[in-house]
Amino acid sequence: MGTVLAKLQETQRLQEEQYMGIREELKTINITLVTIAGVLADMAKTMRETMAHHRATDTSPNDEQPSTSAGASGQEDPP
Repeated sequence: MGTVLAKLQETQRLQEEQYMGIREELKTINITLVTIAGVLADMAKTMRETMAHHRATDTSPNDEQPSTSAGASGQEDPP
């Protein structure tokens, strides 16, 4: 009976070690995700500010100008 109890205690100890290791890994992942979210939020803010600046300084009547290049329509101009 003592052998079974010793094996159960060893199994429990190993599971607790695994749990603590997984917990530490999850903390690291969480910190990484929070960092990524912060970077993405900063990028979005910069994009909004840049777009607002471009709209404020844009003097063209249309945002989209028709392109005359061959790649725009996928067809070349006839000879």
